[in-house]
Amino acid sequence: MDGFLFWQSFLSGISNASIYALVALGLTLILGVLDIADFAQGALYMLGAYGSFYALELFGVPFFLSLPLIVVLVGLVGVLNYAIVYRPIHRVGGSGTFIAALGILFIVQNVALVVFGTTPHTLASPFGKDKFFFGAVILTYHKLFVMVATLVIVLAVGLFLKKSKTGKALRAMAQNRTAASLVGIEVERVALITFALAGALAGVAGVLVSPIRPFDTYIGSFVIIKSFAIVIFGGLGSVSGALVGALIVGLAEAMTAVYVSSEYSDPVAFVLMILILFVRPQGLLGKAVT
Repeated sequence: MDGFLFWQSFLSGISNASIYALVALGLTLILGVLDIADFAQGALYMLGAYGSFYALELFGVPFFLSLPLIVVLVGLVGVLNYAIVYRPIHRVGGSGTFIAALGILFIVQNVALVVFGTTPHTLASPFGKDKFFFGAVILTYHKLFVMVATLVIVLAVGLFLKKSKTGKALRAMAQNRTAASLVGIEVERVALITFALAGALAGVAGVLVSPIRPFDTYIGSFVIIKSFAIVIFGGLGSVSGALVGALIVGLAEAMTAVYVSSEYSDPVAFVLMILILFVRPQGLLGKAVT
């Protein structure tokens, strides 16, 4: 029985970590390149879930077809957020972008509340209720798809950052924006691409999770706060840190829910964040400031 509980919670933790990884990855890219804590990514996550739900309910768009549509539409919203709100505020400096990000999150949430209502929704999975059985351990087809899709997306983003000209420019800006500008990198273009990529990641995460658990207009707030804790835990601006942090937090939550109590699973990310700040203030894989 103990072995069953461990492996069942392990798979559940990997599934949760997959969603956290996508949101945290987009958040850490924006933090690394532009030093903006874009809490509005939570709103894009929520829009991804609702977009896929209503695409199916109102227009009959299948789940797999809605994925690329959400990537484009939510990525565009991310670009608009930067172009209309963050760019003019970022030029002034200070904490304005942080306040603006919270403003966008709350505005989108409240507009969505009026448009979508308060009733929680769950999207029907394209895999139905089919499950894999590994002895007594159960894994739904959809959760397996989420894990595989996340792995493919993360690998694709990694290749983009390492191999493409734009990805290299993005990494250069993350290291030193002024130097990147001096060597001819188009800073504004890279910034727009970064927001498009982060928005797409948040939107896809929202689509992937919509058949797993009920969602409402406030789902983005909790996810983005937890993702931000994961980014701090992994190390600000560290892509690998965000991914490792998401994995650790996802597993820790699942294990806590099984072996302690589900009431204590949600604060795990914040407890880990505080603990790592005592031991290693720059985060698990972040670079120390000298």
